[in-house]
Amino acid sequence: MSTRLEFEIEFKSDYHIGAGYGLGLQVDSALLRDADGVPVIRGTVLAGLLRESLANLLTLQPFARPDCQQLLERVFGSPRQLKRWRISSARPAGLLVPQVRPQKQRMQFMVAQTTTRARINPRTRRVEENKLFTHEDGDGSLRFRFVAECECDDAIAQQEAEYIVAAARMLRNLGAGKRRGYGECEIHLVDRNRESELLTRLAKRLKSETVPESAPEIIHDETKPFHLPTDTGNHTYRLRVIIRLDEPLLIARRAEAGNQYETLDMIPGSVLRGALAWCAAKRLGQQLQGSVYRCFVELFYRDTVRFSMLTPVEVSQQASGYPTIIAPRDLLTCELHPGYADPSRDKGHGVWSLFDPSAPEECPRCKRTGQLTSLGGFISLVRGMPRSRHKPSTMVEMHIRIDPDSGRVRTGDLYGYVALEPGQYFVGEVTCTDQTVWDLLQNMANLQPNGEVNELHLGKATQRGYGKVSAVFQPINEPLFSLQPLTKRLTSTKHVTMLLLSDAIIVDPWGRFWRGFDAAWLQRELQLLDSAEVSIDCNQNGEALAFSAVRTVDSFNATLGLPRARDIAIVAGSSVRLSFKGIELDDLIQRLKEVENRGIGLRREEGFGRVAFNHPIYRQLEGIDSPMLDLTSLQMASAEQSTPLVAVLAFTREWEEKLEAKAKSFACFNDGRFETIARLLHISQHTSVDAIKQDLQRSGNAENILGKSLSGRDKPNFFTADGKSGMDVIDKLLDVLVDKLRQHKLDQHPQAWRIGLQMLAARIAAPARQKAEERR
Repeated sequence: MSTRLEFEIEFKSDYHIGAGYGLGLQVDSALLRDADGVPVIRGTVLAGLLRESLANLLTLQPFARPDCQQLLERVFGSPRQLKRWRISSARPAGLLVPQVRPQKQRMQFMVAQTTTRARINPRTRRVEENKLFTHEDGDGSLRFRFVAECECDDAIAQQEAEYIVAAARMLRNLGAGKRRGYGECEIHLVDRNRESELLTRLAKRLKSETVPESAPEIIHDETKPFHLPTDTGNHTYRLRVIIRLDEPLLIARRAEAGNQYETLDMIPGSVLRGALAWCAAKRLGQQLQGSVYRCFVELFYRDTVRFSMLTPVEVSQQASGYPTIIAPRDLLTCELHPGYADPSRDKGHGVWSLFDPSAPEECPRCKRTGQLTSLGGFISLVRGMPRSRHKPSTMVEMHIRIDPDSGRVRTGDLYGYVALEPGQYFVGEVTCTDQTVWDLLQNMANLQPNGEVNELHLGKATQRGYGKVSAVFQPINEPLFSLQPLTKRLTSTKHVTMLLLSDAIIVDPWGRFWRGFDAAWLQRELQLLDSAEVSIDCNQNGEALAFSAVRTVDSFNATLGLPRARDIAIVAGSSVRLSFKGIELDDLIQRLKEVENRGIGLRREEGFGRVAFNHPIYRQLEGIDSPMLDLTSLQMASAEQSTPLVAVLAFTREWEEKLEAKAKSFACFNDGRFETIARLLHISQHTSVDAIKQDLQRSGNAENILGKSLSGRDKPNFFTADGKSGMDVIDKLLDVLVDKLRQHKLDQHPQAWRIGLQMLAARIAAPARQKAEERR
């Protein structure tokens, strides 16, 4: 069992937590948001604030204790000690699950407003030159929720929970400008009764009164003695693993380079394996010894369970999608118009393989202007309709280090994470020697049965708002990428293509890493007899038909707090064309079938070394059984929920689509004088629609300002003459806006009304401002 605290942040004023970048020329510092456009407070920010608040709390005389530093290090960690508590990212209440990302949406209007500020010279008391800047401020009416969780529920964890709640209650401001009125807030536990109980216990403890300690739940592990199967390489029980990213996921491509960590675009099997092993170790605790420890070792280190690489899912509908594979490195496409030539796929100019002697040297449609380049990315496994434009989305977030003495940013302590965006799906498979092995693993790691959702933490920075995922394990009868039998794919011992479906770590007898394809290690890994011979084919120019690249495989031992030895792997998608001599076709098929089942190289239980021969990707995916994946159990939240913020999100999306559909009618605003109408709408956020229409009818009349008409001025009113068509369009759009608000039950919601008017004003002002600039 664990100790879990769910907090709610209630803002009393607008706040600003920067994303580290701006929005074009309009905003210098954008508000931090998740991929679905919802504002977020990352766990790194919350962990730092709570640590600072707890440190300040422990300096007060009633809270002073001799082990203050040790308490801080236990709760929030240090370079020498792993933190016990995980602080999640905070999202608005009711939007804790990632939202379905809309295709077109202007998120700068969502729950934020742009503020313009200037820097004043303290000596002259005048604005400094070139010091005007704008930033997005989050709406002060938002309520965020986040979770602080410890894997233990012992007496020490209970005491730490008391101090964390006290530190949260002491926190009164967060974000930029917190000393200037921004970010004023209060943080409470969602369960107020538990909050009172914890603070009461802390008060008694500080008064040296006796505090009854709740006994932790004792886990009676029922792990039975496990006997290693005779043939550990024969895996007969399969499960499909589907993962949804609930927080940004960072799986570092390599050790820190400069001041930035960049993620891989897939999830290695070793990451999933480590997450499940960590769950088992944390759950069992002191019981992980003797026979239980031997079962643990046999599960994770004796090849009884294998974890494949997880690749992105191309979501075709809200609750379904197709798996993907990494594009082979021998596939080329047009540099200017990449992708398959069929319009139903990529609308590109075509894809060609260098294994094909008839492959062109330049794009046949672009001729000299279109050179060929590597296809790259991932290919969706849709039978007869491969699509190659899918690539997981990434996001860049900048982080800083605060000096605890000055409370300001330390010079030079700026670093960035390039992480996978939340809300994306990945799929892979887990294979076991039999169902008994899986049942044992499921019991040790406390996984939910029957395909229910499990919460896991993967990758880097999992203790501070990164790496949270939802995973389901579904038993399947056939492999995830079910190919035709090898007897149908292989009809000759000549021109056999070998494709790496995952990274492969190949070493020679002296432990040195191979960095490409070579007949020597191919002969050994394919387990050919001495009488058989394998060779790498060459093209008509005598160049070897082998295409590969390598990457370093860095990993970390969290238990020891040290990095593991670095390996060098040939990357997935590397391909080669082979020819065999001295072996019959039937014998070759049998050996290559064993290789496909077993894999090649080292660390195969972590998903390395998966290969396929004559893969259907070279035949438009003919003969591949890749059913559509059902994502219902991990379906992201839709905009049909009842929370007000979700309703505002849904309204904004539909209003943007409506304005986009009416884009052609905005040509009538191609006059600079309509910019005054846009300004009128922008400042009429607290006015009813009837009052706005009356103001629009009076626009352009001198009597509105002077109280009487000017004598001798007979110039017609533009808005009742040439601009009347534009005013009619605005009048109709205002009626549509009211209807949209009424449909979403937001007709009495001032924020939704303000957002709708701002979006309409921006649409009117764009062509009007452009025309005015042309006249200048």
